[in-house]
Amino acid sequence: MTQLPSNTVDSTTPRRSKATGWWKGLAALLILIGTVIVAYPFIPAIRFALLKPSPVLPYTTKLTDRPAGQTALAALPSLPVVKNKPVPSGNRIVIPSIGVDMPILEGPTQRVLDRGGIWHIPNTSDPIRGGNMVLSGHRWQYLPPSSTTLYLLDKVKDGEPIIVYWQGQEYDYRVASRDVVSPDRVEILNDTPQPKLTIFTCTPLFSTKQRLVLYGELIS
Repeated sequence: MTQLPSNTVDSTTPRRSKATGWWKGLAALLILIGTVIVAYPFIPAIRFALLKPSPVLPYTTKLTDRPAGQTALAALPSLPVVKNKPVPSGNRIVIPSIGVDMPILEGPTQRVLDRGGIWHIPNTSDPIRGGNMVLSGHRWQYLPPSSTTLYLLDKVKDGEPIIVYWQGQEYDYRVASRDVVSPDRVEILNDTPQPKLTIFTCTPLFSTKQRLVLYGELIS
């Protein structure tokens, strides 16, 4: 049998090395893509925790010119107006601490949420009538960060403001408490003798197992 001289190079070796390197590169790329896909849903929460964005007030509001001595308003955090638009003509909700600014939608079922906004639950009250105004929105329907999703609702702290613009008037609420309940806890829809704002969405993220509920008290 004839053997290759010791100084002869096997021509298949570079080809195998190139093939191995190509597969390693492809595997690394697929791992990177998979990591991004898995991590993407959590990026808004991570970004919020790291950057701690300032509250956003897109419209002219009474909360930027708080008279001295009004304890309920004085307890609110500093809220700079960043756009200073006039009060919107349509019904809207603004949650400054998480950048939410979306229309309040009316409709018999939650399918109205497909239009992008927050749903005013039928047969619950409104700011003019007083009582318990109940709103519900998607947690993960639109790719966050988005001003029309309640993705970061769990980041809203007690004491922070929520502003409702309703029929040309501004109604300011302060988050008083929160709860996590099962979907059958329909008593959160019950009317109350005092003005109240109830907002709920699904929790935990990417699950409809429970409802995260925030309760707001009217302060202005």
